[in-house]
Amino acid sequence: MEVLDQKRCLFCDSLVQVKHKGGSEWYMNCLCSPSASYGLKDGSYEPFRQLSYGEKRSMFPIISAYIREKSDCEETVIVSFDGKDEILQSPLVPLTTEDKGLRLLRYLHRHAGGPGEPVVINQFAQSFNLTYSMNLQELVYIAEKLKEDGMIERIGSTFRLTEKGWLEAESSASGKALKPCFVLLPEREEDMTREWMNTVFPRLIQLGYSPKLVEREEGRPSDGKSMQEALQQVLTCKMLIADISAPEAETWMYAGYALGNEIPVTWTCSSASASDKPAGVRPIVWEDAEQLAGQLQVAIGRES
Repeated sequence: MEVLDQKRCLFCDSLVQVKHKGGSEWYMNCLCSPSASYGLKDGSYEPFRQLSYGEKRSMFPIISAYIREKSDCEETVIVSFDGKDEILQSPLVPLTTEDKGLRLLRYLHRHAGGPGEPVVINQFAQSFNLTYSMNLQELVYIAEKLKEDGMIERIGSTFRLTEKGWLEAESSASGKALKPCFVLLPEREEDMTREWMNTVFPRLIQLGYSPKLVEREEGRPSDGKSMQEALQQVLTCKMLIADISAPEAETWMYAGYALGNEIPVTWTCSSASASDKPAGVRPIVWEDAEQLAGQLQVAIGRES
């Protein structure tokens, strides 16, 4: 008979049975994976344990939620310290209240046979990882909002999807359609473009947008027809982001066309160029791409 050790899960603080297999420790039936197990790569426990309290507080709820969602979808999950950023920065991690609510709807959809069928969430007070929430208060707020919106019915730890909630979960489970978003960056700023695509674009995806860089040929479309086509494409987007760190005539043209057609324009500008910004434009001023991603999250969240 196999002898199992007991160890505390780093991410949900449950004391559970652990077995070693295939270069990983496998934590069984903790709050991260209540009816299954997940693997923690050898050599990862101590680096995770030695993180500061602040780092743990910001990272561990997200990692726990990631494990729970993947495990609940019957995927094998192996976490490593070196691979933590891949989880934390994944475009699939929800950021807005709406997207977090969708995670709860999808969970209920997976565990119910149809609308109105009860799903009991055991240990509800400790299950805020179902919605990638940081604490119980956030989970309760999300559940109450879904109830107000007519998506769920709830009595204590028993939940039921309404017809409306069932359809919403069903349509989003296959991937919610992202809203098209055009991004205008200064030409010949290859480093900036690379930073945006690596850092800012994934955050926009998390926020429900599909960012597309407006490509230009030698500073302008090659002919009048392509210019017209480009402007027509602008009409298909739900938001345009224009960086004016090195403003160009074409940037103003696209942005003006968007504004004239009631498409929201978000202005951004690097701090090094902020003193040169034109009157009447109040851009988001950024030091680096990571800071900008956070500022855009706040700004877009406020508007939505």
